[in-house]
Amino acid sequence: MTATSNRRTAMSNASKGRRGGEGREKRRGTGRTIRGRQTRAQLLESAKKIFERDGFIHARIADICDAAGVSHGSFYTYFVSKEEIFKEVADSVEVDLLTLGPAPDDADPIERIRTANEHYLTAYRANAKLMRVIQQVSTIDAEVRATRLQRQEAFARAIERRIRQLQETEVADPEVDAVYAAQALGGMVASFADYLFNTGNAFGFDLATATDQLTRIWINAVGIRPGVADRAADRAAPAG
Repeated sequence: MTATSNRRTAMSNASKGRRGGEGREKRRGTGRTIRGRQTRAQLLESAKKIFERDGFIHARIADICDAAGVSHGSFYTYFVSKEEIFKEVADSVEVDLLTLGPAPDDADPIERIRTANEHYLTAYRANAKLMRVIQQVSTIDAEVRATRLQRQEAFARAIERRIRQLQETEVADPEVDAVYAAQALGGMVASFADYLFNTGNAFGFDLATATDQLTRIWINAVGIRPGVADRAADRAAPAG
């Protein structure tokens, strides 16, 4: 074995021994086997439940492993820390929250907006406890905060593009500033979802009415006039 090879082996062994230290090599499971993928998925699912139940500060790796039926030592085959598994859980939830499947080809602009609002509220309701924990962690973890801001900015840009498309097809008011509107409307839906599912909902709002009202506010805000959306859909429909 060469001297270089010896040094690399020594560095690798030292890295493995510095669990929790700076510069530690991340030893994530790659899911090369069916069993490995299943174990990793079990850890993530259990972590979500534990974070929802205990919050981030009080959640313990031991509890995550117990819930997943995995040995404590095996945890470090897939994740290096509680912080890392939390960030992956948070990422998967927020990506699902902000990712909307393709709308039907014959959906008019208003129906597309309604579908997007319904998806957001439904996804938020399913993950409301974890969303509250993510918000709390973002106040103390700069990386989580930065990731959230980046994702929210990408979401706002997607809304902005949609507003511009509506303006270009003469469906939305061309005087509305798409950048301002995107930030305001995205923030409105997010804040309302948090109120609806994480504050006790003192007014007794229900999801169906909330979806309808948020959609109405949305279309009024961007200036979609009655009948205009229908005519735009008719123009876009293929000839029979």
